[in-house]
Amino acid sequence: MPATPPPSSPPLLGPSEVRRTVLAAQVLDRARPTGPAGARRLRSVLEQLSVLQVDSVNVLARAHYVPLYSRLGPYDTAALDRLSHRAPRQWTEYWAHEASLVPVRLRPALVAVQRRTWMTARDLDPQLREELSRRILEVLSGPRPLTARQVEVRLGGHGRAEGHWGWNWSVVKRVLEDLFAAGLVASAGRTAQFERRFLAADRLLPAAELPEPGAAAVELVRAASRALGVATTASLADYYRITVAQARDAVGHLRGGGELEPVLMPGPRGTAVPGWRHREARTPRRATGRALVSPFDPLVFHRPRVEALFGVRYRIGIYTPAARRTRGYYPLLFLLGERLAAQVDLKADRSAGVLRVQGAWPEDPDGVPGAAPGPATAAPGRTRAAGTGHVAAELAAELRELAGWLGLGDVVVPPDAPGRLAPELARALRKLPAN
Repeated sequence: MPATPPPSSPPLLGPSEVRRTVLAAQVLDRARPTGPAGARRLRSVLEQLSVLQVDSVNVLARAHYVPLYSRLGPYDTAALDRLSHRAPRQWTEYWAHEASLVPVRLRPALVAVQRRTWMTARDLDPQLREELSRRILEVLSGPRPLTARQVEVRLGGHGRAEGHWGWNWSVVKRVLEDLFAAGLVASAGRTAQFERRFLAADRLLPAAELPEPGAAAVELVRAASRALGVATTASLADYYRITVAQARDAVGHLRGGGELEPVLMPGPRGTAVPGWRHREARTPRRATGRALVSPFDPLVFHRPRVEALFGVRYRIGIYTPAARRTRGYYPLLFLLGERLAAQVDLKADRSAGVLRVQGAWPEDPDGVPGAAPGPATAAPGRTRAAGTGHVAAELAAELRELAGWLGLGDVVVPPDAPGRLAPELARALRKLPAN
């Protein structure tokens, strides 16, 4: 009998090939469209990403607004609000990659695998918790979504929880958040003060049995793999914060159905690691996009992935003591082509009407795996590692456009702003035509 041929090894993808595939899947591989983004384009980008992280930080703009700007340019944020604030809601907030806006269709799967326990009210008296749960659900069955404070007023209040609860939440707030995590209460958007508005879950989506966790993980990994293009199992798990074991089982199912194919892709310190490429992923010949990428952007959810693919160590300074920050308080990454070419610490100074650059640092092109060193134009598929002058000029134009979207009149780089790129950026801004 003829010998059985040995199994073929997964294809080895080059660093540039992976970056271009990832950027295409994240809708960041090409220049943004000119003119205002219409509803169809907005929905297309949302469907591809399938998650927008929500955070109370408002140094620049609310976290969930910025990723769409990065891909669409100036757009009307009210168009995004309408998808989650008005019935019939197509997007809603739930626990995904932390608190996130997600398509309503994915909410049952997320509820089925939700494992956050910090917000629960399980240490309350069981009788009190059961009684409050019943009364809260009754209140939220009305026609109007309500904030936690409004619910508490209608219930007559229950004082503050005893002990040292992290946010000093009231008992009602704790039970309400418990019901939200359990999927019995849903989000109807947020107020201008960033308070979540609640409604009974069956008013968002008709009551139905939740999928079993294995099937839920398959649905979530399917969405994550489309959004990432090519990814390790750990990155697929991180997108919606499921366990690596759940993601591994889901990958096996999707591979069996032909939706994922095994590949080898760049890993830490120049290694090659197993990964998975979605069957719909495309690899453009070149990546020509330009965008500012926020700390909460889906492109950079998984920080080890950012370092492996782009050669950039990225940390947000908000959660780091000032003395240990290396890139300021709220640094954004500057994407230029297929490089993360710089980090820039930004603040929207609304009282002064300016966008403040509180620091700007170039990223070493030689730190990017597979990047072409030197200023010369690279061959197709290679990164053009431009000098910092070119990076500063492109970043200046990007910041001017961002300031306009935020309703700010100018971009200011203080003379003492830290970072080697800051002086060049200030000069580049002075060369731009006045608004």
